[in-house]
Amino acid sequence: MVFTESETGLVVEGVLNEANSGEFASRLIHLQIDPHRPLVLDLGRLDIEDELALAVAVTSLRELRRRVSKLVLIGAPQILGHNLYRVGALEGARAIELVDMRLDEPSPP
Repeated sequence: MVFTESETGLVVEGVLNEANSGEFASRLIHLQIDPHRPLVLDLGRLDIEDELALAVAVTSLRELRRRVSKLVLIGAPQILGHNLYRVGALEGARAIELVDMRLDEPSPP
């Protein structure tokens, strides 16, 4: 998994899975951010491989949201957007904003 800075924020790309979910959480926890400015994460090239990774992503993003004035996710995988919705992270004054959420193909049975 690769984290790179862009003109608009931070780009996260690669495959998030059980093996590297701890690294993902740690990278977000240790981000040097201005709590008074919005933070934009481009997740358009991030794939989530398993349920543990998904749970870590949801928890990490909710914690990150508490540290910034606004959190915007661009191109988030559909499964991530759906689970953020399920836990109430897309509503209210502290909502995470989704922009251009990906509509991923369902996995074959």
